[in-house]
Amino acid sequence: MPPKNLEKSKISEVVSIVAHQLKTPLSVIKGYLEILLGEDFGKINEKQREYLSDALENVGRMAIIVKYLLDISRIEEGRYELKLEKVNLEEIASQVIEDFSSWAKASNCQISLWAEKNLPRVLIDPLRIRQVIENLVSDSIKYKLAGEGKIEISLKKKGKNILFSCKDNGIGIPKKDFRKVFSKFYRSEESMELDPEGTGLGLYINKAIIELNRGKIWFKKNKDFGMTFFFILPIAKT
Repeated sequence: MPPKNLEKSKISEVVSIVAHQLKTPLSVIKGYLEILLGEDFGKINEKQREYLSDALENVGRMAIIVKYLLDISRIEEGRYELKLEKVNLEEIASQVIEDFSSWAKASNCQISLWAEKNLPRVLIDPLRIRQVIENLVSDSIKYKLAGEGKIEISLKKKGKNILFSCKDNGIGIPKKDFRKVFSKFYRSEESMELDPEGTGLGLYINKAIIELNRGKIWFKKNKDFGMTFFFILPIAKT
């Protein structure tokens, strides 16, 4: 039998090849669907619009899965490249909140941001860290309880790091599953009921991204409802 690490390498290689092969045709299909929905080639009726919109939504889901698979293969093969910059983490968090504002409003969910004054910059890959914050906020919106959802994001200096936290009042994570939270494909029963289409890859990738940026990520269960996720990132040297 081949060594386990060789088997893992082969699987990762196959996943990477398949994901790459799917990426281009998915982009082409997405483009055609958007053109048809835009009625560039003639009017469409409501039923056609409904079917095309559903198709576009599912293509979008597939594109996210392909992106996640590519990220995982690069991470596990040590090919995940970072473009480090000195950036203001508060600005990235603010941009994410702005981008998610329409979805949050439609979901009856409030997002607030508190940041300590004059926060130092961090040396990170801003696009990758933005991906982490987007994933945390997205999960908080998707897995909210009935009624008003609340997401509280905060940033403060802690020693030689900036501490980020994202607190929500959603369904939370069962204590029995705590060890699995950052595992590939982990999904609680409650989360599968609310979002059957989820991949269970987001938190696994989040952990890898934070650690590649020389940080640490963890979580805790709130006293009442929901979870709080934390991560720290090192302050950039002046």
